[in-house]
Amino acid sequence: MREDNKLDIALVGIILAITIFGVLMVYSASNYYALVTSNDPFNLVKRQGIYASLGVMLMFIIAYCVDYKVFSNIIISVTIYILANLSVVALLFIGYESNGATRWIRIGSFSFQPSELAKVATILLLSTVIERYRSKLDDVRFLILCLVIILIPGVLVLREDMSSAIVIVAASLLILFVSTPQIWYYVAGVIVGIVGIFYTLFLAATIDPNVQITGILGMILPQYRLNRFRVWLDPWTDPYGFGYQPIQSLYAIGSGGLFGQGFGMSIQKQGFLPEPHNDIIFSVICEELGLVGASVVLIAYSIFVFKGFLVALNAKDLFGSLVASGLVGLVAIQVIINVGVNTNLFPTTGMQLPLISYGGTAIIVLLASLGILLNISKHV
Repeated sequence: MREDNKLDIALVGIILAITIFGVLMVYSASNYYALVTSNDPFNLVKRQGIYASLGVMLMFIIAYCVDYKVFSNIIISVTIYILANLSVVALLFIGYESNGATRWIRIGSFSFQPSELAKVATILLLSTVIERYRSKLDDVRFLILCLVIILIPGVLVLREDMSSAIVIVAASLLILFVSTPQIWYYVAGVIVGIVGIFYTLFLAATIDPNVQITGILGMILPQYRLNRFRVWLDPWTDPYGFGYQPIQSLYAIGSGGLFGQGFGMSIQKQGFLPEPHNDIIFSVICEELGLVGASVVLIAYSIFVFKGFLVALNAKDLFGSLVASGLVGLVAIQVIINVGVNTNLFPTTGMQLPLISYGGTAIIVLLASLGILLNISKHV
């Protein structure tokens, strides 16, 4: 037990360490790309430094000045949830397209990714509802209400960002899992998920790549997603198309060896890996720092997850426990997906490595939400 109103220093330290390392890796991974695209090798890292600094500032403001219990107010949590979902809907009308995906709203030179806010908003509202109506956890009707809260942002985000939709659903289901002893519906969910993966592989193998699927199935599994599943098991069947990124990523990882080529010495970032500072940055880490460096990064995330779940376990109220679990799960799930995609354990999808990949909205919103986690840690 710590003295009240004292942050978990170890948790603060690991968050700051990962964030600082992320800024350094963004520079290393982006300098060639930035030089080619803007004639300034420091272009992207300067922005990332600003984003990270703003995020850290918000994290400490929330940690010290905003009592996490304020988010358990149903009006506040519902308002944040509605605004987040409306911003996702706004993508249909004022969304900004980049790399074939419409995931951003651009205001001047600033781009905002609504799905990042939707992740946190869903965690807050779901935790609030469960905390207020905990006596109804065994009621199937209440479970349906919780699923509706989860699926509204999940379905809205799914249209353009399947990986973020998966994160929203998975982190929310983790909250449900820790809030009730009932497990049968999780077993059922796992079975449905496995069947869905095999069905998707079946569709990818049997449907003509030139035929566009229509209806709800077409929204969930458009051809470009099926193509990613199609080349997942053997990227070399399409080495210059959908298999290009996983192949180049594996080349980077393989060439890193045990200790890597050295910081800043990646070859694959020099025009081979697409946007190496973003979703694929873990491959650059492996190439430059090797198995040892990549393992240290994963250990750092593991320490964060361990310390975060200790906060959840020792929280003084159910709301704090659920929010802490959801936020820690949010980071852990994104790490698993990102590393899985980089190593071709999962089909290619756009998922940033939390606190490390380049991105304004992602790091600012995540660090701000971790301020809530740190605020909870003051009261354990």
